[in-house]
Amino acid sequence: MTDSSVGSKTATGPRVVLDPMTKEEFGPYLEAGIRDFAKQKVTSGEWSQYEAVALSRADHDRLLPDGVDTPDQYLYTVRDAASGEEVATIWLARRRKADRVEGYVYDIEVHEKHRGRGYGRATMLAGIEKARELGAETVGLHVFGHNAPARALYRSLGFVETNISMSLHLQPITPGLS
Repeated sequence: MTDSSVGSKTATGPRVVLDPMTKEEFGPYLEAGIRDFAKQKVTSGEWSQYEAVALSRADHDRLLPDGVDTPDQYLYTVRDAASGEEVATIWLARRRKADRVEGYVYDIEVHEKHRGRGYGRATMLAGIEKARELGAETVGLHVFGHNAPARALYRSLGFVETNISMSLHLQPITPGLS
């Protein structure tokens, strides 16, 4: 664990450390991330299933052209501080927003077998602290509307909604009926 200075502990939750993601870890992370983002975009109705993987790959290629060595992109493998077991991943960026530096959470993924045990909260708290260390004055993220557990977590951490997109599905008009 190379970055053990970053950790978080809640009163009842686990403590985690953020280790910089290795190049060996990045390949599987990237492929899983491309597929998951594509799936989320399809579920949200923004992309069709036929275009989703290609669009997701293009987004990831644009944001991470040099993989883990891309400037201002920080990818971490999240480990339980006590056991060293990998429990999650988090991708942070440092970027300008208006007149300040923002830490932006592009992705957080708690591995399925560790969900519901406090690792999402611990990972977010460690990510917020890391963003602060990187000079961020704010932390932003995007969450899909259909992801109620994540939305609840972010609200409980003090995040507020800044933009809301909404959609209404319409029934097609049948010709000849009025």
